[in-house]
This record gives sequence, structure tokens and C-alpha cells, in this order.
Amino acid sequence: MASALVGVCVDPRINHELIRIQVRQRLERSGIRAERIYVLNEVGGNPGANFRNTVQLLARAGEPIVFCSVLHHDDCLSAQSGLRTDLAVAAQQMAAELSRANAHSPVLTGHIRTENNQLLWSDEPEWRYVPFTFGAGAPVSSSGRDVQVAHSQKPG
Repeated sequence: MASALVGVCVDPRINHELIRIQVRQRLERSGIRAERIYVLNEVGGNPGANFRNTVQLLARAGEPIVFCSVLHHDDCLSAQSGLRTDLAVAAQQMAAELSRANAHSPVLTGHIRTENNQLLWSDEPEWRYVPFTFGAGAPVSSSGRDVQVAHSQKPG
């Protein structure tokens, strides 16, 4: 069975099930099939013993790792205490650990909004809602003047 590994912080506000759902959606968008998604906790989301041991376990079991990610969240106590590694460095550490285990997988990064566990991938644009109005008034030219619209008439 193919697996995905996701590194997150130990913060109890991180909802693993919500993160797992959003990772599954990302896997589907990327065309990657993973039967198992492991959400791994470390202080600050830094790759550490939990990640290393899981990589070794999967290697011994002969299960391929097809996707990895490091996810940081806002309002992180580890970051405020200076214990969180920079996101790019954490991704490099994760890739190096995979290489040592002879596992080859993309390593993505992202950010979690702590208040609602929304996952924002670093390589995807953030979704924004833009208001759209229907018939908000008469057309206006680039000069700001009202535009007269000619109406065609049916012949008689």
C-alpha cells in the first residue's frame, strides 16, 4: 500500500482528520494514489524521530512513500519559542531523510490556519472570494461617462 506522510506540530488545536481530508484532496488533484495518510506530530512540525521511525517502518514493510509534506501553522507556540525550523529547511530535512531510506517522493509545504484548520499549500494560490453583482447599473465607459446602448428594432 502506498503511503503519504504529513508532518504537523504537536499543537492540540490541529485537527488531524480535517488535515487528512485536505491532504487526500491534494493527492487527488495531483493524481497521486495513497491508501494511507500518516499525520505525524513533532514540535513545530519539524521532521524528527516520529518521521524517521515511520519512514523506517514503511521501508521494512515494503510500502512505498508517494507523498510527503511539512505543514506549519499560524499561532505556533513552538515558533514563538524559537523551536520551529524554517519551512524550507524542514522540507529539505524531510527529503534528506527519505533519500537515506532510499525512498523517493515529492515533499510539499503548506500552512494551516489554526482557527479553522484550513490548509493552504505553498505552491497553490490562495482561494479568494470576489463579489459579483448582477445588473448593478448602466454600463460605464473607461472615462466614467454613461454609455448609450442602441437597441435594434425588428423590421415591421
